[in-house]
Amino acid sequence: MFNDLSGTNQNGIRVMEFGSHGWLLGNDSNDRIDAAHSLTFIDVLYNSTVTKIGDIVGFFKGNNDFHHTRMYVDVVLDVDMDLRQVYMVIMLAGAGTTTFQLINKATGVMISQDTETGNSYSRYLQWWVPPGAFFAKQEIETTLVVLLAAATIGIMVIFTLVSFRRKTSPVRDSDGL
Repeated sequence: MFNDLSGTNQNGIRVMEFGSHGWLLGNDSNDRIDAAHSLTFIDVLYNSTVTKIGDIVGFFKGNNDFHHTRMYVDVVLDVDMDLRQVYMVIMLAGAGTTTFQLINKATGVMISQDTETGNSYSRYLQWWVPPGAFFAKQEIETTLVVLLAAATIGIMVIFTLVSFRRKTSPVRDSDGL
């Protein structure tokens, strides 16, 4: 689920477009993926029925289905870069362990990952991500440049000393032809 819990999109991230979705591994006949805008989600929370509407990415594997599965949903996100952190709401139900990953489809770079284990009750968790992670820059840190320059100078000095030492050492008669 990408909305905040009240469905107001005040969490700094919202789904602009849903693309393809499917299973990469372990799809059973009763498994289901839901991914769309303004989906209605009904949950039983402390013996009361709660209805939520939002932009949801969800999957259901069936009761007591603990087989390893992998699914994907392609989404285009709108991220508010003015915020220090943005968050998505993760809802867990059941007792399995789920790993959530955000991966840039174009570069294959993992933006963020979170692994959570359910406790048989519905839980809503906020998954915080810095907005800059969605727009990773290919840049070299200044510290790395300084370290590489120092290493290069150090290697040049070592080679110069070794070369100078060879030139100054006398040639023995037994080392000749």
